[in-house]
Amino acid sequence: MHGSLTASAPSPEAPTTEYPVHRAEFLLFIGVLLIFSEGILPRLLSGDETADGSAMLRYLWLPIYAVIFAGTVWKIREVAQTCLRLPFLMGLLAVCAVSFAWSIDPAITQRRSLAILMTTAAGLYIGSRYSWRTLLRGLAITWFVIAATSFLTALALPVYGRDFETHGGAWKGLFFEKNQLGAHMARAALFGAFLLIMDRPYRVWWAGLTGLSVLLVFLSTSKTSLLGLLIGLGILSIAAVMKRGMVFGLVTAWFGIILSAVFVGILVSTPELIVSVLGRDLTLTGRTDIWITLVDFISERPLLGYGYGAFWDDGSNSGNWVREMVEWDAPTAHNGWFEVTLALGLIGLALLALDFLMTIWRASWSSINTWAGVFALAFCAQFFLFNLSESASLQQNSIVWLIYVALAAKLARRPIGRIFIKPAQLRPPVTRMAQA
Repeated sequence: MHGSLTASAPSPEAPTTEYPVHRAEFLLFIGVLLIFSEGILPRLLSGDETADGSAMLRYLWLPIYAVIFAGTVWKIREVAQTCLRLPFLMGLLAVCAVSFAWSIDPAITQRRSLAILMTTAAGLYIGSRYSWRTLLRGLAITWFVIAATSFLTALALPVYGRDFETHGGAWKGLFFEKNQLGAHMARAALFGAFLLIMDRPYRVWWAGLTGLSVLLVFLSTSKTSLLGLLIGLGILSIAAVMKRGMVFGLVTAWFGIILSAVFVGILVSTPELIVSVLGRDLTLTGRTDIWITLVDFISERPLLGYGYGAFWDDGSNSGNWVREMVEWDAPTAHNGWFEVTLALGLIGLALLALDFLMTIWRASWSSINTWAGVFALAFCAQFFLFNLSESASLQQNSIVWLIYVALAAKLARRPIGRIFIKPAQLRPPVTRMAQA
C-alpha cells in the first residue's frame, strides 16, 4: 500500500487546502497546544480544588482565546466550510451556548460556554488550516514535550511528580493525578507509533516518543491507560497486516471477529474477570456509585439538563448533594456521556453520539485506502474508552476535545477527487506524506 496520510485529496482543478506554514506560526501552534495540555498552567497556578476556579488562570486564557479568534477570522471561509459538514457538532455547540437560559447557575454557564466554544474553535481552525502532516507532527511534538517534562519532573522532584499518599509513588508528572498522565501518554504513544511508520525522516524522534510514552504509562500504574495503549497500538498493528493484501486482511478480520466475540461473551457472563484483570472491582473505584446517583438527577431534567458546567460547581446544591451521598469529593461524573447528559440533557447526549458516529463512519471509510483514516479510528477508540471512566467529551480548555474536533474537521473536509491506493506491496514505501 502506498504510504499516504491523506484522507482525501483535491483533483487538479480543485483548490488546494494546504497553506504555507512559517516557523513562527508553527511554534505558536505548538505553544497553544501545550497550554491546552492541562499539565502546565492548572498545576502551576492553582491547586487541585481550584483548577477551574482560579481567577488568574481564567484571565491568562483570554489572550489564548484572542489568538484563536484571530486565526478563525483569518481563515473564516475554510472554517465555515468545515462547520457546514459537522452539523451535529454545531448543534451541540448551539445548545451549549444557549444553555444559560435554563442553567442552575447562568453566570457559570456563560463563562464556561465561552471556554468550550473557543476550545472547539481551536480544533476547527487547526483541522481546517493544517495538512495531516503538519497537524500530526505538531501534536506529536507537543506530546513529546509533555512526556519529557513529566518524566524529568517525576525523576527530579518526586514529591511534586509522584503520588505517595494514595498510590504508592505512582508517577503523575505534570498532572494532578496518575490517571491523567497515563491516559495522555497512551495517546502520545499512538501519535509516536503512527509517525514512526509514516514519517521516515524523523523516525528516531518518533521512536523516542513512543518508547518514553509507553514507559510513562507503566509508571503511572493506570490499568485503563494500559488498555487504551493496547487498543491504540493494536489497531495500528491490525491495519498494517490487513493492508498487506486481501488474504492477510481476511484472516486478520476473521481473528478480530472471533476475539471480539470472546471478549463480549466474557464481559457479559463474567464481568468480574475483566475488571479483576484491570486491577479494579465492579464499582470501578466508586464510579458506579456516582453514576447510579446521577440517574435520579438526570431524570429530573431529562431533555436540557442543568446547564453547561453548572452541575459540579462548588455552589451547586445538586453537585454537593451527590458528593455527600457517595462520600467522595467528585469533581465530575467520571463519564463523558453522563457529563454531557447532566449539562445538556438527552438532546445534548444525542447530538454528541451522532457526531461521534459520523466521525467513526468517516474514519472507517477513509481507512479503506488511507492511513489517516486508520489513525483517526485508533484515536476514536481510545477516546471512547477513556470517556467511559473520565469526562473527556465537551471539556473546555482540554487538548483531548481539541484533538477530537480537529480530527473530525479533517475527516469532514472532502475535497473533490479521492486518492485510491494501489494494491498492497510487501514492504510499502512510506517516504511521502501527502497533503490534505
